Amino acid sequence: MRHKLPFAVTAVVSLLAGALLATIVPFKEERVIIGRVENVALDDLDMKLKARVDTGAGVSSMNAEILKIIKPEQPGGKERVRFQLTGADSSTKTVERTIVDWANIKSKGAKGYVKRPVVMMDFCLGGKRIEGRVNLADRGTFLYPVLIGRNILKAGDFLIDPERKFMERPGCI
Repeated sequence: MRHKLPFAVTAVVSLLAGALLATIVPFKEERVIIGRVENVALDDLDMKLKARVDTGAGVSSMNAEILKIIKPEQPGGKERVRFQLTGADSSTKTVERTIVDWANIKSKGAKGYVKRPVVMMDFCLGGKRIEGRVNLADRGTFLYPVLIGRNILKAGDFLIDPERKFMERPGCI
């Protein structure tokens, strides 16, 4: 024969179990909420750019005019890329970075793939400094020169509110 516990006893046991669980599972600080479009800062370059958040993109992308691919001088060396960025204020900077990978991106509306260099960049988004992989592309026909992909979103542990824009000031805290 099974005994039923009174509701009050069940409620107290549930509350105690919840309190115990709260002491075992560490509290996670509140996550930063960003909108579907944000300003990002490249602090090391003293530049600010508008960025579209895209959860469908695995890796972030940035508008860049590729000036030169620099072959390594020594065997086993890494290729480098020299490229030009244009900021929100129309200022331009010439940047050189080591190529960490090459991305094959499916051509939009055409057959085949486009090969793009991938470099590491430091972004300031939502008050956080995040280093991430970025493929360099001609995004001159796009409204936003930067596309923030899942790699940066995961690294920053952001939540996205698709109804909002420009929720955070660009820069790092």
